[in-house]
Amino acid sequence: MSEAQRPKFEDTTGSKTVRKMKENPMVPIGMTGFFLAVAYGVRNFKNRPKNMSPSMYIMRFRVFAQGIAVGCMFLGIGYTIMKDHWSQSHPGDKKK
Repeated sequence: MSEAQRPKFEDTTGSKTVRKMKENPMVPIGMTGFFLAVAYGVRNFKNRPKNMSPSMYIMRFRVFAQGIAVGCMFLGIGYTIMKDHWSQSHPGDKKK
């Protein structure tokens, strides 16, 4: 790699993580929601209905947790599309 192609500074792990989180804010929100749903399911596992099998209870909370993560991904995609749409200059908006 020549000098012209090298980046001027090397990203540290922390700065790269913060930069990625600023670019895609819904990813950490989705991950947080997923882990909170899993923690809630684990905490309430002992209080499940007596006639519900453990595997069915775990499956329900897995689907719930995945729904939160996928929903946040869709919100992030929608946010990105809207941000890109509004950041483009519209031909009719030019001042004379």
